[in-house]
Amino acid sequence: MISFDADASSSVLARFVRDLEAQSPRPATAIHPELSRLRDEDIEAGRFGWATRIVDEHRSVVVFSELVRVLGDAEAPYVAMCAVQRLIGDELRHARLCADVVDALGGFDRLEIDLAGLSLPPSDAPPLERALEIVVRELVVAETESVSVLCAYRDATSDRAIREVLQIVLCDEVRHAATGRALARLLEPLVPERDRDRVRAYLGDVAQRDRDYLRDRYRASVHRDVADPDSLPGRALGVALTLDELPF
Repeated sequence: MISFDADASSSVLARFVRDLEAQSPRPATAIHPELSRLRDEDIEAGRFGWATRIVDEHRSVVVFSELVRVLGDAEAPYVAMCAVQRLIGDELRHARLCADVVDALGGFDRLEIDLAGLSLPPSDAPPLERALEIVVRELVVAETESVSVLCAYRDATSDRAIREVLQIVLCDEVRHAATGRALARLLEPLVPERDRDRVRAYLGDVAQRDRDYLRDRYRASVHRDVADPDSLPGRALGVALTLDELPF
């Protein structure tokens, strides 16, 4: 688990934290959920759910950092690298937001956050093809699917503070999905013409497989046959959905 505390002894480094937080689509104020009205099981479910989201957000940091590297190797346009470095910052903010929610729900006691092994598997593909694959799989597909599910979690959340955190993340994720589509349009024509049809066919197949896989995972993570969704542990804190609430 990385430390999210800004080092107050270093004004140089703390400035970067402030600059990054200023990029939030909404001011990230202190998080104060209404815990007095919740059951212990709600709070525990919330702590676990938001701790899991730290791992998801940190994985995006690792994956998008790899994307910047291969874009550099491919000598991709400056605008593409600028876009992706901004996405890395967004995902760093999200990871810290998730950690702040866990703190607000009682902290990390008995929770182990394992951030190891989140890198993409190695690939022998040429840098431009590798970059385009990451864009399609991780942005065009994964971020788009994330948007629809995040909307469902936000709409099911009754706690105002937690709902605001989800809205901040959602605003960024909508932009990430749109960025992925724009990057795909920019990078695809740069693939040598002799390889373009092969790359299009491969990416079309893998995108559909990824979409199906992600939707199966989302379905497996929610509750089925629930008479009263509001009774689900952690419902008010944005970590409980029913199958009927998924948009697919």
